[in-house]
Formats: sequence, structure tokens, C-alpha cells
Amino acid sequence: MTVTKSVTATFLIKCNLDSQSENMKREKGVVLLVVLAAIFMVTILVNIILGLTLSQSRLTHHQVNRIRAYYALQAGMNLAFDRLRTGDWDTTTTPYTLGKASCTVNDTDIPYVVSINITARNATGIRTINLTTDYTYTP
Repeated sequence: MTVTKSVTATFLIKCNLDSQSENMKREKGVVLLVVLAAIFMVTILVNIILGLTLSQSRLTHHQVNRIRAYYALQAGMNLAFDRLRTGDWDTTTTPYTLGKASCTVNDTDIPYVVSINITARNATGIRTINLTTDYTYTP
């Protein structure tokens, strides 16, 4: 009888070790799935944050270009007012251009070419000043 008890005890211990080993494998599999899900969620969040950052960067770049074009037009308006006030407006040169090289008025500080066109006086003695500029925006 001693031999039988020894075999039975060994069998029970072996059985317990097998079930613990299977539980450990299952737990490792669950942990792996949780880690993969966490990595996937972090990847999605990083992509969302990068997309928002790039979008804001493009919008800021567009807004800066628009503001620079606005102030280039303001410079053109100041030039037109000054030329009209002093009587230096050359009516044969229409339209005036203000900005980079090959313009009527060269100013390298102005990033965009501003076209200035002043109409002749109408019946009531009013002149119209038309200013245009183009600025680039790359979405």
C-alpha cells in the first residue's frame, strides 16, 4: 500500500502543476492582448494629436500670409495717399506696382507685389484707389 499512496500523491501533484501551467499560459495571453490594445490606443491618440498639430500649423501659416498681404496693401495705400497728397502720382504709369524687383516701386521688405490703380476724377471730383495683391497658400 505504500507504493500506491506514493503513486497517487505524485499523480495529484502532477495534475496540479499542469493546471497551474495552463492558467499561467492563459494569463500571459490575456496580458499580451491588454498590452497590444494599450499600444494600439496610444498609437491612435498620437495620430490624432499629430493631425491636429499639422492642421493648426497649416492654418497659422495661412493666417500669417494673409496678414502679411494685408499689411502689404496698407503700404500700397500709404504710398498712393502720399503720392496723391504731394502730386507725384504719374498718371501715365498705370497701374503702379509695389514690392519686389521689376516693380514701379521696389521695396524688398514687402513680400507680395501690390498693384495700385487710381482712377481719374469723376463728376463729383472723387478718385477711386484700387489695390490688389496675391498671396500663396499651400494647404
